[in-house]
Amino acid sequence: MLFKHYVRLFADHLLYRQHYILGKENMPAIGEPCIIPAQHQNAAMDPILMVLSHPQPVHPYVLAMGGVFGWHPVIDAIWDWVGMLPAFRMDFEGVDEALTHTKDVVDFAATKMTEGDPVMLFPETNHHEEHWMRVWVPGYLEIAFLAAKKMNFERDVKVIPLAHHYSSFYGAQGAYILHYLEPLSLQPYYERYKEKPRTTMREINAIIRERVKENMLYTDDLEHHDLYDFIRLSKVGEDKARALGFDPDYLPDRLKSDQQLWAELEKGLANKPDGPQIVEELTSVWGGIRLLEMRLHLREHASEQKRKSPLALCAAFLVQLLLLPLWIFSLYPCAIMYYIPPMFMPGKEDRYYKVYTQSMQTIVSILVVVPLFFLLTLLVLGLVWGWWWQALVWIAMWLPLGIFAWYQGSWMRRTFEQIVLLCNKRKAAKLDKLYDKLYSLVHKLTA
Repeated sequence: MLFKHYVRLFADHLLYRQHYILGKENMPAIGEPCIIPAQHQNAAMDPILMVLSHPQPVHPYVLAMGGVFGWHPVIDAIWDWVGMLPAFRMDFEGVDEALTHTKDVVDFAATKMTEGDPVMLFPETNHHEEHWMRVWVPGYLEIAFLAAKKMNFERDVKVIPLAHHYSSFYGAQGAYILHYLEPLSLQPYYERYKEKPRTTMREINAIIRERVKENMLYTDDLEHHDLYDFIRLSKVGEDKARALGFDPDYLPDRLKSDQQLWAELEKGLANKPDGPQIVEELTSVWGGIRLLEMRLHLREHASEQKRKSPLALCAAFLVQLLLLPLWIFSLYPCAIMYYIPPMFMPGKEDRYYKVYTQSMQTIVSILVVVPLFFLLTLLVLGLVWGWWWQALVWIAMWLPLGIFAWYQGSWMRRTFEQIVLLCNKRKAAKLDKLYDKLYSLVHKLTA
């Protein structure tokens, strides 16, 4: 499908630089009845990337929040075309809406499974930014067992858990992992399900959730979640990966080392007599770092980067000055894609809406901004000026130019941060001391 390839251009080249599909041997065979539950962290990017991971003949269906349906008939037609089904939740779309429509959606999804189309969904029923999982609602198993019932319990239905992980929920040129885990066959549970459906589904649900939990970055300690996250993204996380013999730039390796680092932090807090005191000190140091970096207009961990000499900074500035015209030229239309859609989306600073905005701006850019500016460019350059082939060449260059714009902008930002640190030597020295103290306290907690 051409549309799938079009979306993949943005997802796997512009938005993400690297992607890792693990457990391909566990992915459903063509025509195999299966349901794929996954944890839900990155709003609309989760289902998009899950759909893209399947080979071309497979047409997966994804249950998405009912709130994105009903905006406009054209949008609903697009959702239907790409295989999205509305999941009406009592907490969000309302009790009446959920009771009215859920039965039809469940029946449709089960029917599609009997026809060999995979159904993917998120048992948490909502996304979140933190590395943990809400309670899993076993509704996906109702769909799976209904599909088995429609086939007279004669064919096996499989549950294929999926765990995913992102290098970052924000920005561009990141990396992601989709890990298809060992399938669980429902056929051995058919007779038990007929006798005790709720008990059987609860047991299976606990097994599936645990499999996903073991293969994702996870903590139950939400009180200290942000502290742990800050630590793993610092040089501590990078050094931990290397100490374990892993490549910190290879996301599957980094996930393993981050899992171990978080486990050691939690263990230190729980088991060391002075664990709570160390964590309290860590929280204080982390707060001091955040405050100083904010006052200096630095991104998190910017002061950890290796300091450049004044001569190196001057050379970088001159090169960036020479590349400035090309960088400005490259901002069309990628800067519009990046900055305009979020202006019309809610709650930019709220953690729930922040990750929602990031993924929705991708969808709006793919469905609206790029096609709109494609037509606009053709009309102005082609129809008005007669530069048809020049317009087509420029449009073909949008993707590589967009990647250049991101890296050039990142380089300029890093140079600015280095200049800020050079011009604020006392505050830079204070930041260095705070980070050294952070490293020392982490070592003390995890030793």
